[in-house]
Amino acid sequence: MIRAVLDINLLISYLLTHGDTISRMMAHWEQGHFVYLQSPQMFDELIDVVNRPRLRRYLKTDPQPLLDLIEIDAEYTSGELTLPGACRDPKDDKFIACAVEGNADYIVSGDNDLLDLGVYQGIQIVRVWDFLMVLENGAYE
Repeated sequence: MIRAVLDINLLISYLLTHGDTISRMMAHWEQGHFVYLQSPQMFDELIDVVNRPRLRRYLKTDPQPLLDLIEIDAEYTSGELTLPGACRDPKDDKFIACAVEGNADYIVSGDNDLLDLGVYQGIQIVRVWDFLMVLENGAYE
């Protein structure tokens, strides 16, 4: 089974746009085609971002069902691993740490600070479109 960390920016994009590509990826998750890895630090950041009044008014949907789904369906790592300096943007180290701790195959992001790494300890760092192609080519089977 494919194991993946999703950058918070993708989840926010999903809540803001319900765009086709991100919606298809989320459908794959809901259908059990990959394990979504989450850390307590990542979840705290997501809650913080979706509760920002400036952002909340632009959300296409109530974020609570997604937050509930993540709490129930995501596989949580302990969040104990820290990897300071793993990424040039220290705020992104938590995604890499979650991926390493959770034995991820992929980190899916739109953030160039992560994408420019390409691979970290064998973990592929890809855009959502590339990850979607992996899923739609049946790699989860």
